[in-house]
Formats: sequence, C-alpha cells, structure tokens
Amino acid sequence: MTSSQTHFSSAAVVGSFQLAGRIAVKHDEQGFSGTLRWSHDARHDDVFLQSPLGQGVARIERGAGGVTLVTSDDKTYRAATVEALTREVLGWQLPLHGLEHWVLGRAAPETAARRIVDENGQLTRLIQDGWQVDFERFRTIQGAELPGRLVATYGDGLEVRLVIDRWELE
Repeated sequence: MTSSQTHFSSAAVVGSFQLAGRIAVKHDEQGFSGTLRWSHDARHDDVFLQSPLGQGVARIERGAGGVTLVTSDDKTYRAATVEALTREVLGWQLPLHGLEHWVLGRAAPETAARRIVDENGQLTRLIQDGWQVDFERFRTIQGAELPGRLVATYGDGLEVRLVIDRWELE
C-alpha cells in the first residue's frame, strides 16, 4: 500500500470530529479573521466563530431541520444550506458541505474531484465543486493523517484559510 493509499484510507475511517483553530476569510474587499470551534457528526454541525479578541461573531447549527445562524446581537436567521445563510448574513460563503470532508483530507463523495499528490503520495491539492483546496501541512492525529492547514479558494474573490490547532476524533 502506498503512502497515498494509507493517507486516504486512514482519513476515510474518521466520521465525527471536533476541531478548534483559526480562520481567515477574504471576499472581494471584505475580510474576517478569528477563531473557529466546530463539532461535526453525520447528522449535526455546530460551528462557533469568534473575533480575534474572543467575542462571539456567529453560531451556525446544521441539522435535519435546516440551518440556523445566531449573530452576536442574538438575531436568528434560517436557511436550507450553510452556504446560502453565511453568504446572506456574513457576506461570504462558508463551504461547510465540502469543508466537512476537506478538513479530513478527502473529497466530498457526492461530486467528482481532482486530487493532486506530491512525490510522496501526500495530498497537496483538491479541486471540487468550483473550489480549489490547497493542503499545506498534515499531522498524525489518533493514527489518521489529517490536515493542519488548508486554503480553499473559489473563483477570484473568495479565500478561506483554516489552521487547525486541536483535533478530537470519535
């Protein structure tokens, strides 16, 4: 088995996770940076975005009933997808559906993807659904090779940088 196969098979067994890290978003002339806490399982996501000073900016919950986003001033918004809701409320799209797979170093299974690996078989780039995801660093967490840093770009105007400082796998 090659290291590329090892990487993909170890990431494939990860389902539920919790992570904490830093996020920076650039969208046209707008920007956001802060911290991110994310709890994910097959049926539910809970994403908490904070400013660099630790103040809550938004809490996003996705479940069977749809998506809600609660802002720091306690306004609640609802939509069918995280992508539509974050675009409407925050002004930029958080690609949570793809990101739930990309943070594990794998493609979302529903759509075609192009994978680019380096000479050691390590995933360096993934192109899927109009997004280009560059993986800049991997770490071994509980036996799985998982990204520690990734940059996802969409078109010419949107860039989401994520540095994952802490993982918890279930």
